[in-house]
Amino acid sequence: MRHVKKTRNRRMPRILLVAALVAMICVGSVVTVMANTVEVTVKDGGSTYTFSVLGRDPEEILARAETEGMAPVSEIDTYAFDEADGLLTVERAVRVSVEADGATASFVVPKGTKLKDAVVQGGIALGDRDVTEPARDTALLADTAASVTRSSRVFVEADGKRRMLDRLGGTVADALLDAGVTLGDADQVSPAADTPLENGMRIRVARYITVTVTADGETNTHSVSAESYGAALESAGIVLGELDEIRAETGDGEKTVNAGDHVADGAVIRVVRITTEEVAETETIDYGTVYEDSGDLYEDETEVKTAGVEGEKEVTYKVVYADGKERSREVLEEKVLKKAEDEVILTGTKERPSTEANTGSGSGSGSSGGSTFVDASGETVSYAYSLYGSCTAYYAEPGAVTSIGATPQVGYVAVDPNLIPYGSLLYIAAPDGSWTYGYCYAMDTGGAAMAGDIVADLYYDTLEDCTAFGRRNMNVYVIRAGW
Repeated sequence: MRHVKKTRNRRMPRILLVAALVAMICVGSVVTVMANTVEVTVKDGGSTYTFSVLGRDPEEILARAETEGMAPVSEIDTYAFDEADGLLTVERAVRVSVEADGATASFVVPKGTKLKDAVVQGGIALGDRDVTEPARDTALLADTAASVTRSSRVFVEADGKRRMLDRLGGTVADALLDAGVTLGDADQVSPAADTPLENGMRIRVARYITVTVTADGETNTHSVSAESYGAALESAGIVLGELDEIRAETGDGEKTVNAGDHVADGAVIRVVRITTEEVAETETIDYGTVYEDSGDLYEDETEVKTAGVEGEKEVTYKVVYADGKERSREVLEEKVLKKAEDEVILTGTKERPSTEANTGSGSGSGSSGGSTFVDASGETVSYAYSLYGSCTAYYAEPGAVTSIGATPQVGYVAVDPNLIPYGSLLYIAAPDGSWTYGYCYAMDTGGAAMAGDIVADLYYDTLEDCTAFGRRNMNVYVIRAGW
């Protein structure tokens, strides 16, 4: 009996040791499991799901969230997992198909995106006046089929008029209908009638018309589809040069028109061919006249000291021809080949001896009769006496009369009748030949003449002529005294 009890006493410590080891292993496993468990939150739109999971695999987290009631994630949905915060965010997406401009485009956008933004994200332009179905501000919460109807501002040009139209969708034919334009069987429209409208589109109608065209010496009648003179000529086989002109008969006669101007049925058109060429011509250079004082000649005498010699120059012109006839020319270049030589004229400065006809006044000096002068026509003329001195010019308003009641006119001059009687026939010219008033009559008087400031006041029709004359020293020949 004593032996068995001992044996039990020897085995007891071993049993206790094994039990302790098992306990330690179990506690370690629990601690390990607790250490690998994490709390995560899944956010799906307005819904959130929070739970603990083993590990951080997003796919396992999504699978667990689906067991918690979250809708399955589709192939177009996306998610993002922030491991530091333990937050997994699901982004739902929807499919959108948009019909616009005759084509359909399909793409994926985030759920809740407004249709107008989705259309732009899909690469489809959306104008301010374009209309969408559903409305452009609709939030897309599910797969959606949408459409865009274009609002187009187009311009219809027909029969010389231009109309602006705003229209939703449609084709060129619809725009013509709205504009009240009817096409004839042979009329043409560009773009084609079945072309979808686009914003800013220009629609042109070319009517089938008959025009008569004269060009290059020939006149022909053509039936063409055209809306402008240029198009009509092109259809008629007439090629316009860069400088050519188009002339057309109008109610006010023939006038120049532009190639883009509207052409009407029955138009009569003439094409003027414009050409240019450079032409070089040799021309003379007029010589100048130089005056020199000479004490050997009397004041009313002149003498040619040196004859003038004309020069030569080569002038290059740009000549413009209209249908072969010269219309205009423009100087491009001048080259002097030979210089001109001035004519030198001596002008007398010596006073003639005083005679009874000399008045002694400050207005001028005089000479007695028995002499002659040569007028502007080369005729030798005898005169009774002459006066030399300062002359001016004047003009009068309509209705004025001279001091003796005559109507002022070129050829009447104002004098001092005490020196030159009224009605006297005179010839007045500058001693150097620079100005000739010519034959005239003493028919007026004035304060300057009476005061002795001038010999004569010469009448001209205009202020410009008077200004051109100014004040000059002149010879006044009294050919025949008046009364």
